[in-house]
Amino acid sequence: MLRNRFTNTYHTTTVFIALFALFLSSCQKNDIKQIASFSHPPGAPEIVAENLEILYSDSAIVQFQLNCPILKVYSDEKEPFQEYPEGFKMQQFDKTGKVTTSIKADYGKHYENKNLWEAKQNVVVVTLAGDTLMSELLYWDEKKDLLYSDQFVKLIKKDKILTGVGFESSLKVEKWIFYQPRGPITIEVEE
Repeated sequence: MLRNRFTNTYHTTTVFIALFALFLSSCQKNDIKQIASFSHPPGAPEIVAENLEILYSDSAIVQFQLNCPILKVYSDEKEPFQEYPEGFKMQQFDKTGKVTTSIKADYGKHYENKNLWEAKQNVVVVTLAGDTLMSELLYWDEKKDLLYSDQFVKLIKKDKILTGVGFESSLKVEKWIFYQPRGPITIEVEE
């Protein structure tokens, strides 16, 4: 009886080793290009998400809220970016949770390495003071806290409308520069 168990165990082990050797011999060297071809085609986004609300916070205090119908993430590009092909709306909050600035556009991109936002088509920025900035193209450099454009820009304030080509300001649009101003238009507001 003891001999029979040893023989069965010996045969089972031999069969297992033979199958394992066969398995190893059938393996090939991994081809990275072949493996990558199964993930996604070149130029296609790695991630596509719909109806997103993203909160950016620091020390548990929400600083920004981003809403968008579609987000496409392109991480494999030379300059990785996120695309908002159907537009986005972003709001900035102060420490008390009050909205200080909101930006919306019909199209947007965020270049990750540069921390640069590009907003196109029907771009509207509304500030805490109630000022409205409008353009067809606007950039926001997060590192420098700089809004800028080389396109036509209209700034609607409570008492005047300023227009021009080329613009710079902080995100809160408190101090601004028009590079080719078209002149202020004073309007009267009835209270």
